[in-house]
Amino acid sequence: MNRKQFSHYYGLLLGLFFFGQFLVLPILTPLFIEMGASIEEIGVIMAVMGGTVILLEIPTGGLADQIGRKKLFIFSLILNICSLLFLCVFPNVIGAIISMLFWGAGISLSSGTITAWFVETYQASEGEQSLQKGFAMVGFRTNLMGACGALLGSLLVYLGIWMSIDQLTLFRTLLLTAAGCYLLVCIASYFWIKEKRVFNSISSSSFNGVSLQLKTGIVAVSHPVLWRILMSGLLAIPLASAIEKFWQVEFYNLTQGESLAWMFGLVFAVTLFLAGLAARVTTWLCDILNQQMGKVLFIGLVCQLLSVIALSLSNHIILFLISFIVFDFSLELGASARSHLVGHATQDNVRSTVDSIMSFVSRTGGVLGTLICALGASYIGLTNTWLVGGAIASFASVIFLSQILNTRVESAIADPS
Repeated sequence: MNRKQFSHYYGLLLGLFFFGQFLVLPILTPLFIEMGASIEEIGVIMAVMGGTVILLEIPTGGLADQIGRKKLFIFSLILNICSLLFLCVFPNVIGAIISMLFWGAGISLSSGTITAWFVETYQASEGEQSLQKGFAMVGFRTNLMGACGALLGSLLVYLGIWMSIDQLTLFRTLLLTAAGCYLLVCIASYFWIKEKRVFNSISSSSFNGVSLQLKTGIVAVSHPVLWRILMSGLLAIPLASAIEKFWQVEFYNLTQGESLAWMFGLVFAVTLFLAGLAARVTTWLCDILNQQMGKVLFIGLVCQLLSVIALSLSNHIILFLISFIVFDFSLELGASARSHLVGHATQDNVRSTVDSIMSFVSRTGGVLGTLICALGASYIGLTNTWLVGGAIASFASVIFLSQILNTRVESAIADPS
């Protein structure tokens, strides 16, 4: 199997995961609102999920490098299924908090597993296609299938409202459907994923080796490319989290409580379709800019900042939705370029550990963004909080324009010495 074929099949597997995930993600905040949760309680619920990831993220990445990526990825899917089933049975604030504990644990276990396996298998496959193009192919397929999931969810909610079906019942149906998708991914992963490296069996000695693995990973992220990517994430991710977690709240304010929950899935579908397009645009920009990945990331950041300003100043539903869609498109613009930089700057023996450290920083920024936005909304307003986040994120532009992120030679990135 060559690199192009492998990217295609991996994209389909991950795409099924995204299909289930985006049946749920568009309705999470509306579900919490339907349960009667306040904006502060929603912030706490989301922060619990992020906090769980932060606590488990790095140790589980080190564990994946010890015992293998496949085992932890499948177990993460099981935890995700438990999370959705628990929220379906107990749709209240306490139930949501416990559900997010399972969800966070699942995210932490999957971090650094399936992506690390993809990079290693991809680089060992036949063909000359670059890693960035492989990630772009996967991104196109996963976002397309995620969009289909969001679109289906939107259609079901719309039909349910039209037929006067209770919204909580509709949301529960989507939770169960998503759990079914995760189960299919779990079964497919068990039979399809083949690890070429020999890993340790699950034992107490495997856990004892995690601390040493973590130390090795921490040393690895001192690489000039990796620490710059980490710093840019700390600056920009709080803004992305603040908007993605709370845009539905501002949407409710603009619609004055009108029942338009079906639109959330539709908006997510549009953003995911465009995210697939963003993967193609990223490849085009990389070719135009002669593989200067940092400049591609800079262009994406500029688009984010402009869309945040438009989003914050919007007082009309249509303009607000267009601004949000553009913002989400900007987040995906350059994603495969970032993955390319990280992939070539990381050694195989610490790949899961490094991926987990990167994800840990991202989650930390996400939790900070969620909490600050929830708190800031009470004092200066939700949209003003977004503008402050945009001002902070703008400093990442200095990092993206640094020479090391814009080298044209991959070997120089992998070995800075």
